[in-house]
Parts: sequence; structure tokens; C-alpha cells
Amino acid sequence: MKRTTKPAEQEPEWDDSTSDDDFLDAISARMSDQEKRAKAVLELAKSVYVPCRRDRVAKSLLSRFVTMMLAKKAGRRDDGRIFFVTGDSGAGKTELVKRMLAENKTLGPIQRSYGLINPVVRHTLMGPATLKFLGLNILKQAGYKITRRYEQGEVWDIMPEQLHLRKVLLIHIDETQHLLKLTESDKERDAVRKALKGVMNYEPWPVSFLMSGMPGITALGKLDRQIERRSRHLHLPGVTLPGERILVLNIVTAMCEAAGLNHGAVTESDLPDRIAHVARYQYGRIAQVVLAGIEQAAFREASTLTREHFAHAYIDHSQARGYDHMNPFLVDDWMSLEPGLFLIEEDE
Repeated sequence: MKRTTKPAEQEPEWDDSTSDDDFLDAISARMSDQEKRAKAVLELAKSVYVPCRRDRVAKSLLSRFVTMMLAKKAGRRDDGRIFFVTGDSGAGKTELVKRMLAENKTLGPIQRSYGLINPVVRHTLMGPATLKFLGLNILKQAGYKITRRYEQGEVWDIMPEQLHLRKVLLIHIDETQHLLKLTESDKERDAVRKALKGVMNYEPWPVSFLMSGMPGITALGKLDRQIERRSRHLHLPGVTLPGERILVLNIVTAMCEAAGLNHGAVTESDLPDRIAHVARYQYGRIAQVVLAGIEQAAFREASTLTREHFAHAYIDHSQARGYDHMNPFLVDDWMSLEPGLFLIEEDE
């Protein structure tokens, strides 16, 4: 009997008009059944966000900031302001700001017959950035088409009017510390001061800033006394144990329940404390560590999240392979280990 082979499925045609979702769906279709099942579990776990007290504080602070920003003096809005949101790496600043802006109805997009008006422009600095680079990207995000080369001064000169035309009220700059890396001289810092004040003090349409990043970005508030007194600050501290252990428990519980995993082996042990230690006691990183454990469970098609899953996840994300004594999920005296991942320092 002649054996017939099943013809390979033909992949869809891709071109410039293919949407990102269609392309990703086509790529995902190539995955093995095991990978597809794990992907589905991870997507359920990733959809979880566990609010805590700092979310309520952030929402309240932004509400008051926006109210002050919109309050008129002698019939017009006065100068713009700056809201700093700071925290160490892994504190969850980006997600917090994204949520606080999304939940603020006052700053929500407005649909008009000629298109959508968005009072908020957001830009994330991916690395050390010049003032010119930042300005051009703010204009692009606002919908301004860059048709020629601009000098730095020109960019910030045209910006206030262009933001006015597009009814932009607030600019969110994420990872603001990257701007400071290339502005260490007094001359460069003065250029930043003038650029910010030019936008904030534009009389026909003052615009405010929301800047998120590492704690050092508050140095921007010290560049000018006007900027300093118009600033508000929200710092995201680390998670403290045992006082906030319940927060770690809530994160584990919510993510496991979303992923369809039993979590008793984690929540009824000292694993939440170990998770927080590995995450350097930062909210955002705690969720990432839990997700890494869930990834291990998903690929093993386990029904319960266990210490073994976290131990394997730690090995994958650190240099602890072959160094079990440096794995906080394997040793008894885990508190003696440095918080974070075990990384071997290379001699230079």
C-alpha cells in the first residue's frame, strides 16, 4: 500500500498591509502544541494586575495635579507644571503611570468629526537621548510631520504652537533618566531648563509634564526655582516584609488563578518571602518572578505551582546553573544571599 504524506499547510501571504496581529497570529501558528498551550497560560497570567495602596495614592495625586493644571487665573490657565513619578528599577513605574492616565477620564481622548484629539502625548526614551531627539519625538507623537532637518532650538521653538494646535495638555516622558545622561554640563542643563519652561510658560497654551524614571530625575526640578515650586512627586518605595507580605500573596494568588494553577504550595510556605527577595523587593519584579515560575509550570503542563518551578526559573534567568548554593529557592539560608539574580562578576 502506497503511503501518502500530508501536504504542508501554505502560509498566508505577508505584505506591508498585513496587520501586526495577523502577522503574530501567523508566526504563533508555527509553534508546537506544547508551546501554544504554554503561551495561552502565560497570556492569562500576564493579563493580571493586582492593585495596591500606591495605585489609590497615584490616582488621587494625578486628579489633584490635573485639577490645578486646568484651574484658570484671571480667565486663563497659568503656567504648566511637572509631576515626577520615581522608583528603582522594577518598581512598576511604567505600568502604574499607564494605568493612572488611562483611568483619568478628564485626560481621555475626545472624538470629533475631523478625528481624535488626545490631550496626552507619551514618549519612552530607550537610551541616552539628546534634547533635540526628545523634542522631535514629542512632535511626532503629537501628530506633527517632520518634513525637513531641524536644529535643536527650532524644534523647541515650534513645539508650543504645534501642541496648542493639537490641544495637547500633558506630555509623559518615561525613562527620563536617559535624558540626564547626555546633559551633564551646566550649558546642557540650562538648555533643558529653557526648553521645558518654553513649553510650560507658553501663554496661549501652557503644557505640563509627567516624568517617570529613576529617583535621580528629580534633579530636573532643581534646575529652576519656578520648575521646583510647580513640581509634585510620587516615589514608589520597595515592598517591605512582613508588613506587605499580603501583597506578594495576592499577586501569586491572582496570577495562578488566572492561569488555572493551584497555588497552595506557594502561598502556604515561605516562597512569597523568597520571591520578594529575588525581586529586590520591587513590585513590578515580583510579578515578573511569579510569571517566570508560571512559565516553568506551563511548559511542564503542571497543575500546581511549586518551589521546583521557581528554582528552575531562577537558573534560567541567572548564572546559578551548577551553583545550587546560590539559588534562593534551593537553600535554607536564602536570606544570606544578595537580593536579585546571581550574576558572576567577570574580571576585566
